[in-house]
Amino acid sequence: MGKLILKSSKLHSLNDSENVDLADFHFDIKQFKIPTAMLIQKDGFTTRIEKEKNLNGELVETGKYSVTFKVYDRPFIELVLQNGGTEIGSPITVIVEKQDSLPILDDYEDGEFIPISFSGLKVKPKKVQKKAFVGQGKPMIDTWQYSELKVEADSYIIGEAHESSKSK
Repeated sequence: MGKLILKSSKLHSLNDSENVDLADFHFDIKQFKIPTAMLIQKDGFTTRIEKEKNLNGELVETGKYSVTFKVYDRPFIELVLQNGGTEIGSPITVIVEKQDSLPILDDYEDGEFIPISFSGLKVKPKKVQKKAFVGQGKPMIDTWQYSELKVEADSYIIGEAHESSKSK
């Protein structure tokens, strides 16, 4: 039997007296089946203008965008299309925040799959609004809970890597 050595851990120990924001935790990307070669369809993204609170507590637009891409595994899509298939399954959602501009896909046809690559992929908890049970005879209330995971990226490149693609 070989040596058993405990290496230093990056685990964070939680105790009751400590307040920890789960959004600060990041999961190891290797735990998830994220494709290395990805595709999006021309209409496969949505955008949202980012807002933040000012000194008065009002939400104001920052001039930055969050772009949400619906991506597919390129080898799988190629296999489906080569075999005449029409069912491509559910996409993986990747969010890129704090973007100065929106992706321009005017050079591509409707329904076309477009190569895309991301840098700085990370997986972290996502806060969503859910109904919570308060008590017998009381109405359900809306609460913000961490109940999903989101895949984030620092930046993206649309098109093949060797093309003169515009990087975001």
